[in-house]
Amino acid sequence: MKRPLCLSIALLFATAFQPSGAGLPQSRNEDSGIVRLRYATIIVRDYDEALRWYTDVLGLEKVEEGSFGPGQRWLVVAPRGQKEFGIVLAIAQPASPSDPVRAYADRVGKETKWVFEVQDCRKFFESRSKRGVKFLSSPADEVWGTYAMIEDLYGNVFVVQSPRQAPSGTKR
Repeated sequence: MKRPLCLSIALLFATAFQPSGAGLPQSRNEDSGIVRLRYATIIVRDYDEALRWYTDVLGLEKVEEGSFGPGQRWLVVAPRGQKEFGIVLAIAQPASPSDPVRAYADRVGKETKWVFEVQDCRKFFESRSKRGVKFLSSPADEVWGTYAMIEDLYGNVFVVQSPRQAPSGTKR
């Protein structure tokens, strides 16, 4: 990435901003794998309080906002001018219907979730299920695209998502 970021959080994501395949050997078989880190989620207590802090205090800008149900908001902040990566501000809630954690407020300050973009979430689900990836949810369609949740071998939860496809013959 050419623009220096003065935020320590950027160090965590530095490798995600390299051009696709930069410095890495290319796989000989194209298998619809992860194409980029799209979002990281920070668990917060209150949407508005967090939004004020990340924008007014830290200096990030709000780049996306919406609602996807009662009391559920979609808030994304990013460094000014950043279009390729966003930080989702999310209220603590179950990771899946079978989530064993009941003290969701305990996740505040201790948990982040990353969202990896894939070309086709359903193909990713099929290929990675065969490799033994633990999926916490099957691919689900939303107005913005298709997503599924995975868990790594340590219990970290990640989201994989593919953007909504434009209807045939139209430009996105």
